[in-house]
Amino acid sequence: MAKKDNIQVVALACSDCGRHNYHTRRNKANSRSKLALRRHCRWCDKHTVHKES
Repeated sequence: MAKKDNIQVVALACSDCGRHNYHTRRNKANSRSKLALRRHCRWCDKHTVHKES
């Protein structure tokens, strides 16, 4: 069985306005760098890069 310690819940913050819009899970054993996804920010009303915070 896989260890559950490798899965971690992270918050994603908009790179433009800085608000925390999304939460997601990532496996810290597979991806060592910080997560950056392109998501829609409802406060900026456009698609921006959301980085792990």
